[in-house]
Amino acid sequence: MPIQPDVPRTIARAAVCAAFAIILALAAEPVAAQQEPGESEAEARARMQRRGAGMHVGFWSVRGLREVSGAEYSATPLFEGYFQRGLDRHLAMQSSVSIWRRSQELESEGGIIGSGTRETVDSWVVPMFTALRFFPFTTPAQRLEPYVEGGVGLALGIDDRETTAGGGLGFGAQSGISTVVGFGLKGGLGFEWRFSRPLGLAAGGRYQWVRFTEDLGGERIYRGFGAELGLTYRFQFD
Repeated sequence: MPIQPDVPRTIARAAVCAAFAIILALAAEPVAAQQEPGESEAEARARMQRRGAGMHVGFWSVRGLREVSGAEYSATPLFEGYFQRGLDRHLAMQSSVSIWRRSQELESEGGIIGSGTRETVDSWVVPMFTALRFFPFTTPAQRLEPYVEGGVGLALGIDDRETTAGGGLGFGAQSGISTVVGFGLKGGLGFEWRFSRPLGLAAGGRYQWVRFTEDLGGERIYRGFGAELGLTYRFQFD
């Protein structure tokens, strides 16, 4: 059965909806504060206060991508959802999934014996990182907390190509969907500000680097700086 051309868009929407559903489900009930062996009550409380989740939206300014003369290029914002587990009063571990898309389109008029050509390529980059977030100056009891972070992980790439006649973006006369895998890393800094006990805002900047095992949209490496703004939720506990 042929794959419909809107499959990557469906995957992206499903990923965002799933992230929201997981956050809401985890936030629905308070969790019990449990002490680890050798851990004091104050340390356990601080660790539990770091537990949370969030959603970010921002931009990723990817540099060094090849461009074809006459083609049009566009990119979506970077969307990210994450779950955070506290390790101690200053350190947390995050598991995140983000989505970013680059679109390429080239149209050309045909000659007297041929029709025009049109080629579009939507390239989806989906990094899945595990990162450490370090709050060097504050504890979870404070409302404003600067942080630094760094992480590594895998990445999924999805190419959605649609071509009529001979393509000019370098992919030939082929249409369909293909996937590649890769790995990457990120590092950044920012701050979190809680305007209520469970809810807060986060803002920061990052550098993100992803390399794929095969070409995605004509490239193997996607790298660049970005910035983000988002909503955070700290899980409540008894």
